[in-house]
Amino acid sequence: AVVWLASGFYTVDASERGIVLQFGRFKEATDPGLRWRLPWPIQSNEVVNLSGVRTVEIGYRGSEKNKVPKEALMLTDDENIVSVEFAVQYLLKDPMNYVFKNRYPDDTVMQAAETAIREVVGKNKMDFVLYEGRDVIAANTQKVMQDILDHYETGIQIRSVTMQSIQPPEQVQAAFDDAVKAGQDRERQKNEGQAYANDVVPRARGGASRLEQEAAGYKSRIIATAEGDAS
Repeated sequence: AVVWLASGFYTVDASERGIVLQFGRFKEATDPGLRWRLPWPIQSNEVVNLSGVRTVEIGYRGSEKNKVPKEALMLTDDENIVSVEFAVQYLLKDPMNYVFKNRYPDDTVMQAAETAIREVVGKNKMDFVLYEGRDVIAANTQKVMQDILDHYETGIQIRSVTMQSIQPPEQVQAAFDDAVKAGQDRERQKNEGQAYANDVVPRARGGASRLEQEAAGYKSRIIATAEGDAS
C-alpha cells in the first residue's frame, strides 16, 4: 500500500505544467513543484512543456536540399508555380486545450501552415512573392495560421515563420534564370542609354545656348556698326 501510494508523486519543472486525469477525465492543472495524485488506475498525470520551442518544416526536411515538392509547390495569383520552403516555431499557451481539444495538435500546426501559405501566396503575384514580398508573406502566413489554430482551440502560440527558400520549380529554373538575365540586360541597356542621354543632351543644350549668345552678340555688333556708318 505504501509503494502504491508513493507512486502518485511526480515532479513538474518550472517551465512545465501538470495535467491530472481521473479515470481519463481532466481533474486539475498543477503548478511547478513536487506533486501528488491518487495512484493509477484512479488518477494519472501528464506533464506539458510550455517554454520549449517546437519547430515544423514545410516543403523540406532537415535541409533545403531535401525537398518535399507536395508541400512546397503552389500557385500564385497570376497562375505561376513557385516552390516555397519555410519553418514555423511555436509554443504552448494553454496546456489543457493542447492535450484535450485536438487529437494530433502538432500535425494540426503543419496542416494550418500549408493552408495559410497557399492562401497568402495565392493572393499575390509571382514577382512579389519571389522578391520584395518575403517579409509580408511570412507575417501574413503567421497571422492566418494563428487564426486557424485559435479557431480549433489548439492552445498553441505561433512564435515565428521563417522563409528558407522561395524560387521557381527546379524543372523551369534554367528558363527562369534566362528570363531574369534578359530582364537585367534590358535594365542595364536602358540605364546605359539614359546615362548617354544625360551626358549628350546637356552638352548639346550648352552648345546651342553658346551659339545663340554668339549670334546675339554678332547681331548687336553689326547693328551698332551700321548705325555708326549711317550717322
